[in-house]
Amino acid sequence: MTVATVGVMSPGDMGSGVGGVLKRNGLRVLTALDGRSDASRSRAKEEGIEDAGSLDELVRESDLILSILVPSEAVQFAENVAAAITRSESEIVVADCNAVSPATAVELEKTITAAGAKFIDAGIIGSTPRRGATPRFYASGVHASILGELDGKGISVPVMDGPIGMASGLKMVYAALTKGTAALYASTLMTAMSLGLYDDLIEEMKLSQSGTLEGMDRVKSVSAQAFRWIGEMEEIAATFADAGISPLIHKGAAETFRKIADSSIGHERVGEIDTSRTLEKSITAMLQKAD
Repeated sequence: MTVATVGVMSPGDMGSGVGGVLKRNGLRVLTALDGRSDASRSRAKEEGIEDAGSLDELVRESDLILSILVPSEAVQFAENVAAAITRSESEIVVADCNAVSPATAVELEKTITAAGAKFIDAGIIGSTPRRGATPRFYASGVHASILGELDGKGISVPVMDGPIGMASGLKMVYAALTKGTAALYASTLMTAMSLGLYDDLIEEMKLSQSGTLEGMDRVKSVSAQAFRWIGEMEEIAATFADAGISPLIHKGAAETFRKIADSSIGHERVGEIDTSRTLEKSITAMLQKAD
């Protein structure tokens, strides 16, 4: 099939960036803003993404829908879009691009295919085009080549030779390292601060682990993503457990991100971070509960 119209749900930081770059590369891009926040509406407008209004209309007008949400919303959205597909009797393709476990991806496929649509398992690695990045949408499953049509249109789409769950699995093990490391850094610094050892740890790191210390500085921005990464760590934990590996590391990472999300700076979102704030002040703020 030829993909001419792409529906993007939802126009968050990644979704709006992807939608915008696809539009600039000649595709018609839609979203459904019924019930969405003012911030989502603003991002969609900035990127020139059309509002189809309802999910039913989005399904009727799109060739391909990209589900780009927080992991905790992936299952509910699949159920909602499946219902819309059934009502419209639409022949559409749905690509789940969320950070979910392979087992969750398989369940999502069952939901979508039961409604008569085609399903693609996708995993996003990389930052949003809103900041000039070209994210990679790894795709797997028998219909993965349909998502592959978007390759080179502001995003990269490596099509994997494997079943549903392969793309999600790659995302899981990759994020287990990158975001799992961020959780380890944050929890270590928060513990050091609580013990009155923050300055001592930083001085020792300067002497023996300067490269690691440089990486730790990025913890300053975790506050804007912590709320999203709780569910992602839980999906990673489930992936590890299914593979016969302890899930406890990433269950702990989820708890760390939950603590940060509930902290005095947990309300921050991308673009709202105080860039003048030092690492020390960031860690202090993460230890303080929100009012």
